[in-house]
Amino acid sequence: MKRLIVVMLVLAGAAGAVIALAGQEKEAPVVCGFRNASYTGLCEERAPYEPGKKLEAICKPILDCLNDTRCIKTYCGATTIRQGWVLESATRAK
Repeated sequence: MKRLIVVMLVLAGAAGAVIALAGQEKEAPVVCGFRNASYTGLCEERAPYEPGKKLEAICKPILDCLNDTRCIKTYCGATTIRQGWVLESATRAK
């Protein structure tokens, strides 16, 4: 009988943990759209949403990297184009 009660308590605790985790959804990321005359199409990169910060400001570090030959991060399919990028759009992902 004690074993049955212990098993039931363990299962109830596990179910509660799953329900608690399901309620902790992440904020939708920011989708940053960049254009460059030397790049085919729109480059879209995602950045974590930061409450209280403008979407364009969230995308700025990526734009700065795309326009800096010293930046070693990879964006836009690992393009090597490092000048002439402009931010075209900044929206929240759905």
